[in-house]
Amino acid sequence: MDRAQVNVRLPRELVAEVEELVRSGRFENKTEAFAEALRLLLRAHWGEALARRIDALREGTEGYPSPAEAAASSHEEEDERLG
Repeated sequence: MDRAQVNVRLPRELVAEVEELVRSGRFENKTEAFAEALRLLLRAHWGEALARRIDALREGTEGYPSPAEAAASSHEEEDERLG
């Protein structure tokens, strides 16, 4: 993987907590810890973006039956027709 160096200023307390995670063996080094933190941040961001898209698609369809309800209703109607 191609790597880039990024310099950031962080609160000392935050860095101390990350260093403790490294000391405890959770991460091999601070780079690994911060990379994991950024992956989690990006995953959360894209998850929220997807949830907003799904909500936008659902908007205005609240009165429609769910697919499961529609299928059950269809089967009930078919059962009545076929006797």
